[in-house]
Amino acid sequence: MGNLSINVIIAQIAGIFAMLVFAIVPQQKSKKRSLIMQIISDIFYGIQYLLLNAFSAVASNVIGAVNKYIFYVFAKKNKNVPIIILFIYIAITIVSGILTFTNILSVFPIFLSILYTYGAWQSNLKIYRIISVVGAALWIIYNFSVGAYIGAIGNVIQLISAIIAVIRLDIIKKEEKINNQENAEILTK
Repeated sequence: MGNLSINVIIAQIAGIFAMLVFAIVPQQKSKKRSLIMQIISDIFYGIQYLLLNAFSAVASNVIGAVNKYIFYVFAKKNKNVPIIILFIYIAITIVSGILTFTNILSVFPIFLSILYTYGAWQSNLKIYRIISVVGAALWIIYNFSVGAYIGAIGNVIQLISAIIAVIRLDIIKKEEKINNQENAEILTK
């Protein structure tokens, strides 16, 4: 029982590190920096879930970290990731989900891993930020169910961060661009 308590404490500490790193992912303006932060976060989340015996989440984080590294290599070379790599990742993730399935909630990490990977694969950070909002909300549910309480708190912070990023980078910037265009049109008349 003593080891279980130590595992839970260490899991929560790993969750804190993962949470802090992942909370700033939506604020990144560069895809490469976003991917590096996601890899680091995946590693810490993987450790957390391993200590909590949440194996579908371990699998999705390990596979996700490897996949995001592949995406990073392509981004560093300013090349698009071929869609076949996305499909291979999805297939591997689904197989890992089947192998680690324990209940309906164990599907959450697999689904979210695929969703986040699609967000990282495509180049529109606005779509990724929206995925971050949806993903954080679903992770809150999963983390409470497996006892990753710090992770759930982190997901609340991630959710807030993602909403702020959508407002700051997508809504306000779009409104500023429209206003600037309208002002330019007025000046040219």
